[in-house]
Amino acid sequence: MASTTKSESLRRRTWGLRIALWLGLLGAVIVVLLVSLVRGQDGGSGGDGTSRFPSSHKLDTADYHSLAFGPQPEVLLFGHHNGLQMSQNGGSTWREVVNQPGWDVMNLVYDPFSSDTVYMAGHNLYYRSDDGGKTWGQVENNLPGLDLHAFAASSRKEGRLYAYAVGLGLYVNEDSGSQWQLLSTDVPRGTLSVIELPDGPLLLAAVDAGLLRSEDGGKTWIESRTGIASGVTIYTVKGDPEGQRLYAGTSQGLFVSMDGGRDWNATSLDDTTVLVVGVNPADPLEVMVINSDGRLFRSRDGGMSW
Repeated sequence: MASTTKSESLRRRTWGLRIALWLGLLGAVIVVLLVSLVRGQDGGSGGDGTSRFPSSHKLDTADYHSLAFGPQPEVLLFGHHNGLQMSQNGGSTWREVVNQPGWDVMNLVYDPFSSDTVYMAGHNLYYRSDDGGKTWGQVENNLPGLDLHAFAASSRKEGRLYAYAVGLGLYVNEDSGSQWQLLSTDVPRGTLSVIELPDGPLLLAAVDAGLLRSEDGGKTWIESRTGIASGVTIYTVKGDPEGQRLYAGTSQGLFVSMDGGRDWNATSLDDTTVLVVGVNPADPLEVMVINSDGRLFRSRDGGMSW
C-alpha cells in the first residue's frame, strides 16, 4: 500500500515536468513549420527547390522536361509529362496547348531555319508543328524506337536533326525528320540533351556520364566539363544558334561556357537544381531555367542577375 502511494505521489510530482516537455516539443515543431513556410514564400536560400533569387512563376505540373523560346522572346513553350503549355507574356501566365496524359514532352525544338516549325519528342512521342506550336501532326519515320530522350536541330545545315533513342543509339536525319541513320550506339543511357556546335562538334549531357564532346560526328566521345566538379550531376546543355554561349543545368545551378563547352564557369544562380534550360535564339544573354521545384528564373545578362 505504501509503495502504491509513493508511485502516485511521484507521478503527481513529475506531471508538470512532462507537460512542460511536451509543450516544448510542440513549440519546436511549430517554429520549424513557420520557418519552412516563410522560406517557401520568399524564395529561401539553397537547396533543390529554393534560391536566394526570386522566381518569376511557379509551374503547376507534376514534372518539368523542356522549354523553348519562340520567334518572339515573350513566347515560350513548356513540355511536361502530360502535354504542352504556351506562354505569350514571358512566362507570367500559361495556357494548355496539349493536355494529354502520357504525352511526355521531353524535347521542344524550334527549327533554326523556319521560325514556324517546332518539333516535339519524348516517350513514344514524335510530332511537328508548322504554325509555331498551335497545332501538331505526327511525323512518319524509320526510327527503331520512339523513346526519344534527346532531340536537336542543326544550325549549320537546314533539315539536319539529331535524336537519341534510349538504349538504341544516337541518330541523324538530313530531310527534316523522316529518314534516320545511326551515328553511334556508344552513347550514355542517361543522355537528356544533345546539340551540334556551329563549328561541327557534338556536345551531349547525360545524368550518368556528365558532359561529353565528339569531334568525329558522334563516333567517339570525350569528357568536356572542365570547371564543373565531378560530383555535380548535369541534366541538360543548351546554346544559341551561333554557339556564342552554352548553358549547362546542373545539381549546383547553371553554368556557362563561351569556348564551345570546353571550359565552364558558374553563373550567379548557383544555389538550386536546374533541370531545364531555354535560350533566346536571337539573344544568347537571355536565358530562362526551371528548377526542381518548377520555379522559373529568367536572366537577361547571361546569368549575372535573375
